[in-house]
Amino acid sequence: MPEMPPSLCFYCDKAGRKNAVFIRCNDCLLEFHRTCLLKFTKMSEKEVNDYKKKNNFSCWPCSLPMLNDSFWSVPEPLSLTQASNSKQQKNNKKAAAILCFNARSLKNRKRAADIVALLECHPADVLAINETWLSPDILDHEVIPTDYVVMRKDRTGGRRPAGGVLLAILPHLQPRRQTQLETTAEAVWAEVTVSNLRFLIASVYRAPNSTPQQNDELLLSLSLAAEQQHNYDACFVMGDFNLDVDWSTETPLPRATPAEQFLDAFDNFAFAQLIKNATRTTATSEKTIDLFLCDTPNLVSTSEVIAGVSDHDALLIGLKVDSRRPPPMSKTLPDWRRAHWPALNDLLAVKLQRVMQEDGLEEAWTAWKTALFECVAECVPSRRTRSKRKLLPWLNKNLKKLIKIKDDLFAQWLSEKTNEARIIFETARKATQGAVRLAKDRWFWNLGRGPQGAAVFWKFIHLKSKVPINTTTFSADGRFFSEPAAVASQFLATFKQNFSPPGTDFPFLRRAPIQDEKLSKFHVTASEVSALLHILDAKNAAGPDGIPAVLLKNCADTICPSLAHIFNLSLRTCVLPADWKCAAVTPIPKEGEKNDFNNYRPISVTSLVGKLLEKHVRNQLAAFFERKNSLPDCQHGFRERRSCTTMLLKTLDNWTAALDSSSGQHVHAVFLDWAKAFDRVPHQRLLSKLQHHGVDGEVLRWLKNFLVGRSQFVRFGGARSEPCEVTSGVIQGSVLGPLLFNIYVSDLPAALKTNLVQYADDCTVFKVVSCQDDVDELQDDLALVDIWCTNNGMQLNAKKCVAMDISRARQPWTPQYTIGGVALDYVCTQRLLGVHISRDLRWNHHVDVQRKKAARTLGFAARNLRGCTQRVKRMAYLTLVKPKLFYGTPAWHPWTKANIGKMARTQNKALHFIYGRHVPPPQNMKMLSVPAQLVYNDLLLFKKSLCGLTDYNAMARIIVGRVHRGDDPQHPRLQQPPARTELGQCVFDYRVVAFWNAAPPALKDCSAAQFPSKCKAYVSECF
Repeated sequence: MPEMPPSLCFYCDKAGRKNAVFIRCNDCLLEFHRTCLLKFTKMSEKEVNDYKKKNNFSCWPCSLPMLNDSFWSVPEPLSLTQASNSKQQKNNKKAAAILCFNARSLKNRKRAADIVALLECHPADVLAINETWLSPDILDHEVIPTDYVVMRKDRTGGRRPAGGVLLAILPHLQPRRQTQLETTAEAVWAEVTVSNLRFLIASVYRAPNSTPQQNDELLLSLSLAAEQQHNYDACFVMGDFNLDVDWSTETPLPRATPAEQFLDAFDNFAFAQLIKNATRTTATSEKTIDLFLCDTPNLVSTSEVIAGVSDHDALLIGLKVDSRRPPPMSKTLPDWRRAHWPALNDLLAVKLQRVMQEDGLEEAWTAWKTALFECVAECVPSRRTRSKRKLLPWLNKNLKKLIKIKDDLFAQWLSEKTNEARIIFETARKATQGAVRLAKDRWFWNLGRGPQGAAVFWKFIHLKSKVPINTTTFSADGRFFSEPAAVASQFLATFKQNFSPPGTDFPFLRRAPIQDEKLSKFHVTASEVSALLHILDAKNAAGPDGIPAVLLKNCADTICPSLAHIFNLSLRTCVLPADWKCAAVTPIPKEGEKNDFNNYRPISVTSLVGKLLEKHVRNQLAAFFERKNSLPDCQHGFRERRSCTTMLLKTLDNWTAALDSSSGQHVHAVFLDWAKAFDRVPHQRLLSKLQHHGVDGEVLRWLKNFLVGRSQFVRFGGARSEPCEVTSGVIQGSVLGPLLFNIYVSDLPAALKTNLVQYADDCTVFKVVSCQDDVDELQDDLALVDIWCTNNGMQLNAKKCVAMDISRARQPWTPQYTIGGVALDYVCTQRLLGVHISRDLRWNHHVDVQRKKAARTLGFAARNLRGCTQRVKRMAYLTLVKPKLFYGTPAWHPWTKANIGKMARTQNKALHFIYGRHVPPPQNMKMLSVPAQLVYNDLLLFKKSLCGLTDYNAMARIIVGRVHRGDDPQHPRLQQPPARTELGQCVFDYRVVAFWNAAPPALKDCSAAQFPSKCKAYVSECF
């Protein structure tokens, strides 16, 4: 029998190997190699295997439709409505967009310009970025625009930066990170809500040299997400997978083991890969390694490849659902830069005459406000603003056109796939990159110049360093809030909880008032009002009544008589207009989680006109209490000539003197933490304390009207909540609030036997203990503090109150202290007014903490101001970095060479940041070295103390010594106070004596105004 001829493949026309697998078409009986089907068709390996098993394969020619007349008939043209709908769907700007790209370092200075240009020209609701190369010290909004919520996973470890993934999502999509789906793999998962549909989104990066364990971790993360797929309407996974797969046939390349694993996983999870074009093109290869996986392809309208910023191209995905972005809000505001001030003042002088005839406060205030707004409408042009997304200042329209040309050339190359088109595109990309980077460099070089240079500089710094809270998704009681109106209402409900509980009554204290000087009446003159108006900052924002500071300041001489009349009406009738008692509250974040409503403090913005009267009342009230010495000496907060430094000086001097007096001495300090102290002050009890101190008559009634009947609302993201009544507390952000709080807590020190230091609501109780009786006395005072809080409506956060045994003894002494039945924990370090105090009063820990903070800030400045002038860099160091290094140094001192060296190394890095490699001599920099700066700070505070500019007696322990031969009799030497140990020699009054004695007489005799410049010149030469 003759041998059967071998089967030939239709594609390759070869028989192939002896054991080659063929698949036969059921219709035409043609045969095809299995490998050729995978290579030349878009069928997956699973489909080919199914055809082989079921014998139901139909080849491409047999699957064509019948070519009859109906096939060649021309369809009717689209109607105008259908055509417009088709065009609208193609260019639907409301559709949700996703942009995915490989950055290969977001912090690269040159590439950063390209990245920002890409984001500006292709705005997207979701950004999925891989190979970010970021580290934890880099802030989110240094590299991503501030209108995104950023979720990062940086790669830690390694000898060089690499890897890292990031998701940036607009806040109106209510993004929520899904950490339970994340493993050690480089993948970030988030849930978003788009048009009431819930999507699960991931940004993924798989390194080319990933180990099997790393691949398993990524597959585990995908499987965890697959288990949650039924809870979402769609799942989108995108990023750089670095898989060796031919995506035209969805088959792995030879010896691509990880690719086979991932393809099987994609099939099991029902993921479809929508990117078919190459995303990384080199001179020798074209690969599709940046993928977009989706389990619901019907929701995707477009998936295209666009020009990227690295050697990878970017992916731009359009969804068939609308993003529902918040519409830009437009406002019509007065254009104060074009105001005609002479005409406005003349018109105001005429219209405000009728205000002087009014005897009723509300009538006078309404007439005054109406006349003011009428004159503004007549003499000040208006301008219309829209809160739309603004272009970067250096990215102008011409650059955007250039970027558009580059993108068109890239699209042309994708369609033609010729070397000539690629060369043209590469040339256009290099030219565009050069133009964009040059424009950015020029803008940075001019940053800080011109009359508005400082304002532009600080705006840029705030843009990069401050995270806007309107991009935060908040959570409370298992619910999520992102809509501005809902967030504002929730903030209002949270702030209402800070008030004293409803029904709590703290009546007047039945104490006889002090029988001495009384304060019962105020009067305001026009000259006093004019002085208050002239010192206003024109940049201050308007209060709820809409009257800005620039208007009040430029019309001060014209409006001061009418305002004085209104103020005197208010003081005489003991009533405030309703506009002055309404506060717009702005939430200010504390340290910690930004999505927690309880981690914000309310700061009130009230009427600027009302604040002027508050300032006058505050000045009179403060002078009255200072004359009577009614405020305790231990209170340093919000008092004239006192500050954080004076409190730290007195406190640390006491502790150091105790430890220096004898070996093994112990000082036990308890750091108290009051919960919402400013918001819990009961009004009736405060008024009774004011009356006890001699405030009476019209002043007391005016203060009562100031406190009661107030209302507040929360402003957030352009929305405002409903108003609510303020039932307790002194307003944070008001002028009178801090003074009233000091008066309220002024009777606490008198109830204690131990020492107490206060800075507003920061309280520390301490005592030198040498026996059990001292411990019992301190415990009794803690009980008295708890009783005082209960009787006065205040609440201690006992869990945050801590104790410290301050001593250099070998064995600590830690007896148990309690507050309200809660035992206090002992700590080795505690932060007091920004200074980290160690139990042995050494400053190694504080220097390390501050040096790290300064180094982080210096790194921030170096990354963001690299292309600026030396003047701008120097300004950044002096205002951002230097205050962190030298804050409060007269109170504490690095003292040891090691600590001074640490601070000097940070400053030397700053000098190299400013001047580059070649740092000029010190006399040319006009910047003090670290030792000279420490001496300068000590001498400056000592001079202020001698001139009475600060309430700290630096000469309390210093002895005026004898005049020796050769000394100037007008400047006798000072003698250092006695110090037994090295610790005693570290204190301020011991250190400063040697520096002051060595100073020239001309420096000692100069005025306080001349002293800073002369002292700086002196210490720069001598130290």
